[in-house]
Amino acid sequence: MKYQILKQNWLVVLLGVVVGMVIFLWGQNNQSGDTPNAAEIGFAQDMSVHHQQAIEMSFLVREKTDNQEIRSFAFDIINTQANQRGMMLGWLDLWQQPMTTTGRPMMWMQVAMDTMEHSQMSESFTPGAYMTGMATKAEMDRLVNVDALEAEKLFLELMIRHHQGGVMMAEGVIDRSDNEVVTRLAETMVNGQQAEIDYMNELLTNY
Repeated sequence: MKYQILKQNWLVVLLGVVVGMVIFLWGQNNQSGDTPNAAEIGFAQDMSVHHQQAIEMSFLVREKTDNQEIRSFAFDIINTQANQRGMMLGWLDLWQQPMTTTGRPMMWMQVAMDTMEHSQMSESFTPGAYMTGMATKAEMDRLVNVDALEAEKLFLELMIRHHQGGVMMAEGVIDRSDNEVVTRLAETMVNGQQAEIDYMNELLTNY
């Protein structure tokens, strides 16, 4: 598919540049030698996978529609989340940790989870999805197969849920980490994705 070619080109360029920059910057800023905790490792692993699906959905809707507002918004998601994903993969490389979890996803959030977090996780999880907020294979297939107008609406609906799950995960690591680099990126995710949720809800009023 043309989508697969575009995805590979963008991610190879973006991740190659970003990971190299992050390795250098972390080496300059993380002189304390602190060992990452399980939540920081799990967050980086799981959120990298979470971001990858958001990137894939954004490429898909750009292939489906000529709506410039949707295409521009999807491009912003691709650019932002590819860069953030590169940062997290850079952390994992420096920490000498696997790029993906070797166990069940989201286990790092199970530790010391309060009642509100448990409720939020349950609300944002869809049966059949790999992780909270993520789309199922059936939903991704539907995004590929519907017409342009329906794809725009479905993209917004799926991405709102996706972002809600992402915000919950970012807030989770903020509560479980003392690493300023990790919490700063997580706070950026919370603020940015919440603003995008508000924007997508506005766009949905057009459908």
